[in-house]
Amino acid sequence: MCKEKRKYRKSHNIMLANSSWKVLEELKRVHSTSASKILEEALWHYIETKGYNSLYFKLMSDVKPCNNVESEELTEILDNMTEEDFKVVRSYEIQDCVH
Repeated sequence: MCKEKRKYRKSHNIMLANSSWKVLEELKRVHSTSASKILEEALWHYIETKGYNSLYFKLMSDVKPCNNVESEELTEILDNMTEEDFKVVRSYEIQDCVH
């Protein structure tokens, strides 16, 4: 894994039922991938299938730390955003410049 990706990753301990851990181990073997990748994919799939706004969670996970007042303001703004807010209202195409 490149250094760029590593700096955004952090080691965490989680508790799982033994049966869940065995399923995870089998999925790792079958798909030749890491437990982290399986859990990350499952997390985003859960967010999307439960109808949560995935952009909200991506923004909340990427923001730099801020004070409580700023955090509450940002959370309120994001909570009140609708699908309409994400519609493209104007787009531009940048042409290649040929000299």
